Amino acid sequence: MDDLKSTENGDENSNNSVGAFLSFILLDENKIDLNLLKKQLHDDWEIEVDGASISEDSQTLIQEIGDLRVIVGLMPTPIPNDEAVVNAETNFRWDKAIEVAKAHKAHLLVTVMGGENDLLTATDLYVKVCSSCLKQPNATGINTLGSVLEPKFYIDFAEANIHNGEFPIMNMVFFGVFSDNDGATMNAYTYGLQVYGKKNIEIVNSDKPVNEILNVLCSIAEYTITSDITLNDGETIGLSEDQQLTITSSISEILGEVTLKIGF
Repeated sequence: MDDLKSTENGDENSNNSVGAFLSFILLDENKIDLNLLKKQLHDDWEIEVDGASISEDSQTLIQEIGDLRVIVGLMPTPIPNDEAVVNAETNFRWDKAIEVAKAHKAHLLVTVMGGENDLLTATDLYVKVCSSCLKQPNATGINTLGSVLEPKFYIDFAEANIHNGEFPIMNMVFFGVFSDNDGATMNAYTYGLQVYGKKNIEIVNSDKPVNEILNVLCSIAEYTITSDITLNDGETIGLSEDQQLTITSSISEILGEVTLKIGF
């Protein structure tokens, strides 16, 4: 990631979403192979699951790993209220997202609990478990970060980043892009920073190329998480020593919450 410079460090803003590591794996059949998941966790990440952690009757895995608790449970119905279908509409990278969301018949609940005091360690475990769950033969997508992501997309980023000792930013933050004026200018936003006690970030009405907008947004998001930096209204930030991008705090039209607007 490019080096980033912020004008001021701040304390983490606490909210009810901090440490809420929860996703849903879409399934095209109402079943889970817990033995396969146990093997996958071992083969992929050397995570050991003991036999007592698997409940074949309830089709649930509950495993204590250090101070963290991993829960994977089969839910025998589609995600309620068409949540997955609505969320799938945000994924501009996967043209089958809506189709997959509409077709799913059941889902896995995947959560890691107890990570509020060590968010990065919890992140690492959570992404590993979600990635291995997506290798179930009936897994078709993952409902997470207000979107629905393709299994290959999620698995590839998880394995590439974690095996290289890098933060799995694409697994933990969704980057949305849209235009209000047929592409004359572009808007981009993050969703997921609230898990780390940070405000989500936006770039609005930018005339820069989409890849540059996403690079800035991704770099700033990763920086705030891994360095535990809180950005504030009126400060500046940049990807180099001489770049100063303004930070403005205001209500987001797309997210309906206070976000930080980066002037780019």
